Amino acid sequence: MSGRSAPLSVGLGMRLALGLDVGEPAARGSLESMNPLATEHVGGLPADIRRAVTARERACGNAAAAGHYFSTSTVAGGRLLRSLHFQEFACTNRAAVCNADGCLHEIYVEANRRYRPVFSTYARDLKMGSDGGALVIEVFGGRSSGSYRWNGGRFVPRSPRTRGERNRRAGDRRTA
Repeated sequence: MSGRSAPLSVGLGMRLALGLDVGEPAARGSLESMNPLATEHVGGLPADIRRAVTARERACGNAAAAGHYFSTSTVAGGRLLRSLHFQEFACTNRAAVCNADGCLHEIYVEANRRYRPVFSTYARDLKMGSDGGALVIEVFGGRSSGSYRWNGGRFVPRSPRTRGERNRRAGDRRTA
């Protein structure tokens, strides 16, 4: 192999290794197709949620666009819940979606092919998860900071654990 053809073959090999085939459209998820803030992340939302999100365009001063993790979803009790994380939302006027407590976080529940809001707060972050089969959310920062559980119709604050439960759990961690 001559020194002259090596850079070409190395360049082609790197493009193939990255999935960037010459002359072919970029594969979904490749470097060329990943747009960190894109309108399709909003356009792909269910209509009820999309209308609520695009209503913020005027306040933001730009077209609705969002990052890949703007919307996440989970299923609880046979219902689909979607959370929106506005720190992932393109907004020229950040005060329209964020304040001193953090950015807006909303959760919608699906019923009969419609979505309705069931939780909204300003926080640094919000995570959906499971505890003993029950859907829970953890809110980090802001006035709503804490843990909530889904009761089938809305999120309610989780009751604080009793001292005995805390001690048992601490003992479980020490023996693990």
